[in-house]
Amino acid sequence: MRKRVLVVDDHPAVALALKLYFKRDGRYVVAASAATAGEGLELLPGDYDAVLLDLHLPDQSGVALVRAFRERAGSVPLILYSASDDTAEVEAVRGMVDAVARKSEVADAIAALERLTC
Repeated sequence: MRKRVLVVDDHPAVALALKLYFKRDGRYVVAASAATAGEGLELLPGDYDAVLLDLHLPDQSGVALVRAFRERAGSVPLILYSASDDTAEVEAVRGMVDAVARKSEVADAIAALERLTC
C-alpha cells in the first residue's frame, strides 16, 4: 500500500512534480494538495501518512504556519519542504517539524518520508 502524502505549496508545479516522482518511486502518492494554509488545514485531520509543507504560503507563513499545521496534523509527520534548509526562518521552525527537505532535492523528501513513514 502506498503512503498517502498531503502537499501544501502555493506553486502547483511542486505537487505535480512530486506526483511524478512518487509514481516512479512507487511507495508514495500525493493524496491531496492545497495552495494555501487555509485549504491545507481544512484537509486535516485526514487519512495521510505525512504532510509536506512549504514555509511561505499566500495566507500564512513562518512559525504561525508551522504551529497551525503541527496542532492540526497531530501525530502525522510534518515535513518542511523548503527552497533552503539553512535560513533563519527554517531554523526558527526546525524543532516544530519532523524533517526539513529541500525542494531542489526531491531525494531529500523521499528520504524523509522513508525515515518517518516506514
